[in-house]
Amino acid sequence: MRTILLIANLTCFASFGWAMLRHFERAGKPKPGMVFTGSVVPIFAGITVMSLIARPLEWPLVALILYALGVILFWFAIAATRGQKLAACFQGRVSPAIVRTGPYRAIRHPFYTAYSLVWVGGFAATGWWPLAAIALFMAVLYARAARAEEAGFLRSSSEIEYRAYIETTGSFLPRISRAGSYWRITPIRSMRF
Repeated sequence: MRTILLIANLTCFASFGWAMLRHFERAGKPKPGMVFTGSVVPIFAGITVMSLIARPLEWPLVALILYALGVILFWFAIAATRGQKLAACFQGRVSPAIVRTGPYRAIRHPFYTAYSLVWVGGFAATGWWPLAAIALFMAVLYARAARAEEAGFLRSSSEIEYRAYIETTGSFLPRISRAGSYWRITPIRSMRF
């Protein structure tokens, strides 16, 4: 099971790294928030991997489910945003369009939710409290990035449309009252990587 967890964890982090290099746009000099995030993620990922190797496993099945949910949500968000010119986190730039397809029908920040699921998965795998602290720290960091992105939309020409979008979707989790409307079957665009 340890090997499966390591493969799952590394698959998640490799997917996230691929997106930073090939999916998200980075225009100009990186902003301090992006530099900070880009600095702590490899350190925290290394700590997570080392704990998966060295520490006893606590809830490996829960961790595997969290890793699977995280990577699935991540790749569905990639498919929904292909060609949308999404900025990397903390870049201070608003996307030219509000994405409302795929997981964006239910939540406004599926990438941050996917990342958070993976960090929590590290803690679930080992039950080691420093990994819980890392997961909490990263969730707070993602919440700050999401708040900044939303503030950008609310200052843009898309303000009215974005306010309406806020009313119908949850930030990081779907709104319970609208859960039934998310499950309508709609075609998914081709996932080309």
